[in-house]
Amino acid sequence: MPETCGICGETVPFDATVHAMIHTHSETGVIDAYVCQDCYDERLGPMFERVDTREQSP
Repeated sequence: MPETCGICGETVPFDATVHAMIHTHSETGVIDAYVCQDCYDERLGPMFERVDTREQSP
């Protein structure tokens, strides 16, 4: 079953996606999307790596 990437719009196999839920704290509410692995690796993943690094700092 294919999914459409919520970032680039490519259609990819479901097993090649990452599920992303983002609470916007706005009228938009929660964004619930699947993104392809490439978009996750290039755009979303690095944001969470920075968060992890900050939390580990003394």
